[in-house]
Amino acid sequence: MKFKRLLKLSHYLLVFSLCAQSLLATEVAYQAPAVSATSAILMDVKSKTILYQKNAEDRHYPASITKLMTALLTIENLKPTDRVTFSKEAIYGIERGSSHIALDVGEEITVDQALHGLLLESANEVANGLAEATSGSIENFAVRMTERAKELGAKNTNFMNPHGLDNENHYTTAYDMALISSYLMTNSYFLEIMSHKTYQIPYTNKTNEVRYFSQQHGLMNEKRNSRLYRPDVIGGKTGYTDIARHTLVTMAKKGEVELVVVILKADDKEMMYADTNALLDYGFNAYRTLSLHSPQTTLKTLPLYSIRSGELYQAGNVSIGTQNPLSILMRKDIKERDITTQMKLPDYLTLGITKGSTIGEITYLYKSEILAKNTLVIQDISYLPSPYITVSPTPESLFPISYKILFAIIITIVGSLFLLLSFKWKRKRHRQKVKINLDKLLK
Repeated sequence: MKFKRLLKLSHYLLVFSLCAQSLLATEVAYQAPAVSATSAILMDVKSKTILYQKNAEDRHYPASITKLMTALLTIENLKPTDRVTFSKEAIYGIERGSSHIALDVGEEITVDQALHGLLLESANEVANGLAEATSGSIENFAVRMTERAKELGAKNTNFMNPHGLDNENHYTTAYDMALISSYLMTNSYFLEIMSHKTYQIPYTNKTNEVRYFSQQHGLMNEKRNSRLYRPDVIGGKTGYTDIARHTLVTMAKKGEVELVVVILKADDKEMMYADTNALLDYGFNAYRTLSLHSPQTTLKTLPLYSIRSGELYQAGNVSIGTQNPLSILMRKDIKERDITTQMKLPDYLTLGITKGSTIGEITYLYKSEILAKNTLVIQDISYLPSPYITVSPTPESLFPISYKILFAIIITIVGSLFLLLSFKWKRKRHRQKVKINLDKLLK
């Protein structure tokens, strides 16, 4: 008997232990990692949701990750087949010993070749040449870089050059670089360049030598570092100066999930990659894509009225839905039923509205945290057959707000006059009583 009890107890303990281990493993999987870099961010590319941040709004020197913005402006303004001729200023306007591909003054290469030299080998003279080809001068290009960054939402960024060599007024934040990088990930030509682990430029008008390039990002090139290589990393850029220290942008995709990691001011190169790996693992393992209401889903139906002679006539019904499809990244331990919504809509609509018109907004929340917002539009309008259904007029329909105010003023004036007349009448009666009493005393 005792043996059976002990056996049952041990069985319960085993089940409890397994459940506890499972819960602990889940807790660890959903726990954000510790990051050693001074500043870091993990962002969902599609929704721009911040999944992790550490000093993400602090300003730091970006070093060569600056070249991502240089690449963006070049792609937006020049064709891959356009040719770039390198000036003396472009060649010699960089620090000695900084990254380059040994271009010569007057040498010509295509924009496509230049972009590969910029993004794979981090060539500084190439950055200068592309700036001049795009905007006429390095200075004008730097101004446009800052303007374009702000257009993308990077409000705390200022660029002074296209290569990222140190300048006290050349700065960015992890958050801003994540926004810029997220936008770049939507560009197929940029991703095509990033897919090349190696590249070569054949002879040019200045040399018969072939130039060979190799991707510098440690997570993207298995030939350079098979230990660090990750097949889910599809883009990025390295950076380093003595002042900026190590900087890194990493773009990754797994299934429907697209992530960007930005590391700023990391003292150690190995730890920089360790931080990036930890954040990517956290993003892919702890989060899932959750599709919210599609534009085909009707969220609410509002009555459509015609107002005539102070009466409401129901003319039909209006279907309300979202303007665009919306997906967000949610932690896997958060269930869809835990997400609540709030809609801002009028109580009813009147004739004159059109299909597709913006009518309100829907907000998605988890507890008190706003997850996302979407615009609400009119999906469809269905009209009732004539004659319209008559609806009892509401006080609001009979008395618009201006008439309510006027009515309140009139009531106030009438009330005041009544009180004044009442006071005068009582005062007159009091005087008459005093006079009568005085006459009695005199008699």
